[in-house]
Amino acid sequence: MLSRESAELKLKQVFKLDSFYDLQWETISCLLEGKRVLLIEKTGYGKSLCFQFPALLFDGLTVVFSPLLSLMRDQVNKLHSLGIPARCINSEQTPEENQAVIDAAKQGSLKILYIAPERQENLQWIEEVREMRLSMVVVDEAHCISVWGHDFRPAYRRIISLVNLLPQGMPVLATTATATKRVEQDIASQISGQLIIRRGNLLRENFRLYVVNVTSDDEKLMWLARYISKLPGSGIIYTGTVVQTEIISRWFEYLNIPCRAYNGRLDKETRIEVEYGLMKNEWKCVVSTNALGMGIDKPDISFIIHTQFPQSPIHYYQEIGRAGRDGRPTPVILQYNPTDVALPKAFIEGSKPDIAKYHQVISLLKEEMLGEQHLMRRTNLTQTQIRVVKADLIDQGIIRQVIQGRAKYY
Repeated sequence: MLSRESAELKLKQVFKLDSFYDLQWETISCLLEGKRVLLIEKTGYGKSLCFQFPALLFDGLTVVFSPLLSLMRDQVNKLHSLGIPARCINSEQTPEENQAVIDAAKQGSLKILYIAPERQENLQWIEEVREMRLSMVVVDEAHCISVWGHDFRPAYRRIISLVNLLPQGMPVLATTATATKRVEQDIASQISGQLIIRRGNLLRENFRLYVVNVTSDDEKLMWLARYISKLPGSGIIYTGTVVQTEIISRWFEYLNIPCRAYNGRLDKETRIEVEYGLMKNEWKCVVSTNALGMGIDKPDISFIIHTQFPQSPIHYYQEIGRAGRDGRPTPVILQYNPTDVALPKAFIEGSKPDIAKYHQVISLLKEEMLGEQHLMRRTNLTQTQIRVVKADLIDQGIIRQVIQGRAKYY
């Protein structure tokens, strides 16, 4: 067993860090012993080091399931800068690029492979992963496993199925900053085998939280025009819609304030350009939906402003946690208009289809076996809604999946 002193010598040599936090070392030592761990720690704590460090020591490949492309890109780039062979598989890369990554993983030339959870639906991945020498599996943003989590993703259930097929003695790490006790219990009930749960102190004492009362969107813009230049450094302004990212960024452009918009509709090259500019402090701020920031290792984001309040306190904690990782006092500002409640309510209500939609899916699958895209067209539901319905019905044993080139359900 590697001692903490020896491990910290390697930590300084590879990661240029002097020491582990106590809970980091406790987590790493459990993984080195082949145990399964759920780590709940605050944003900016360094949860990624808890799997990146042991991944270096294992002979085989560490697979990291991660929900955001920006997080994958950021961590892969950082690992490359440290000389650690890491790659990612995602939908923005061509099939040829993804196949090259898979081949490298099978040949043993990678230490860490990042992959989106939805890849579990891909027949090629299911076949190829059997030829990889796995040493550890990591589930990042593990609250997505739980139906009680603030960002439940049905594809995460497939990861649990994979984890529960792994031999005992293969280390597994699940990490999150936003697991309530109910979510924690749900995750623990799903992961078979003895699960060690480590929960740290989630407080960020350098944050200064403010609420600014406003009565209209115009008043929000006027407040931003007056105060944005008085805030320290560079930061992120979160909005509720794609349209608002464009409105605010153009307003700042008119005021000669360096700023960029960021949202899921941008092409890959533009998203990478904005992320790079944020890391290099080229903008006073980036105006974004919640698509930006989670997991990005930038210690000096100096402020966060919300122009629309999020769906829950947990969403809020997640989003503001992207700032102030350098420990400096960090202003966190919420522009509050009581009428804004309509937007998050609409998101909440739209995320869970009503019972009639469940019966509609059941009726269709009684008649014939269908894939996801066919179900979307026949029900007029979104991809997210179909995936929620599928996950619920599979859990209840009402429908089952078969792989015939692509996944189908009956």
